[in-house]
Amino acid sequence: MSATNFWGPKKRKGENRQPEDRTITGRLRSRIDRYRELGRARRARIEDKLREKESPAVAPIFEVIPGTARGILAAQDFDDLERRIGYTIKRRAYFLQALTHRSYLQFAQYPTLKSNERLEFLGDSILNLVIAEYLYGEFESLPEGDLTKLRSRLVSGSALVQHAKDINLEQFLLLSTSADAALKRGSATLLADAYEALIAAIYLDGGMTAARDFIYRNIITHARRDELMLSDKNYKSMLLEFVQSKKLTSPKYLTVSEEGPNHERTFSVDVMVSGLRHGSGNGRSKKEAEQNAAREALGMLGVLPKIVLQNEDSSNDL
Repeated sequence: MSATNFWGPKKRKGENRQPEDRTITGRLRSRIDRYRELGRARRARIEDKLREKESPAVAPIFEVIPGTARGILAAQDFDDLERRIGYTIKRRAYFLQALTHRSYLQFAQYPTLKSNERLEFLGDSILNLVIAEYLYGEFESLPEGDLTKLRSRLVSGSALVQHAKDINLEQFLLLSTSADAALKRGSATLLADAYEALIAAIYLDGGMTAARDFIYRNIITHARRDELMLSDKNYKSMLLEFVQSKKLTSPKYLTVSEEGPNHERTFSVDVMVSGLRHGSGNGRSKKEAEQNAAREALGMLGVLPKIVLQNEDSSNDL
């Protein structure tokens, strides 16, 4: 094969062609230049993509649908919610449902969006279980009736409303304008319901451990334990729990005196712990006198702060 046939067809007469470097070196140089051009184009595309990733993303803004109080939750809302509840959300759908009141669905037509009523049912059960578990282990000497009272106090609607307000949950709720107006007027039921639904969303998204951690952080705290016991006013139960925790004998209440006519009788009672008198109390019934004696004993034992006793004495004098 001739060199002419190897490099291509023979140049015809009359054709005006630019001279080409038909050597092997020239062909290699052309190929290298081509690869360099392709490389530069590829680097330019990569740099463009990197700049797009580094540039701040603009969160979509959802318009407020007529009849509703706010637009559906956007990415920024979920970021704010995570900071409020101290939990990293994996599946936003659970939380979107937890924050959706049934009134919102009358106006917002999202096919996959559901109200939080089913999640509320689940969250109520989870909350009661965790609270019961805590009280059973924390107050070992209290009978079933007292434990039920304490649980009711912890999971009451007013308590849940306050916990919901602590994390500004109302700003995330999807409500109709009428439901939102009712909330602002003080109707707190839907706020407490949403809080229970939120607990269920955390449970479904992160499991029982995540739900329990949230309840302990936001409802069960050591600071509120004393408030819980003080609000119970069952000083006899408090004293019994304390002495049993110290491996002491159970308190004994001795009636010291009864004075006055039958319709205005006054009782005086001493409370004995391990054979020593730790408190005295008066009352119009033995039960009231025993409670006051137990209250004084709790003060002497350092269980109740003196400032609490002073405040109660002042309120009783009014």
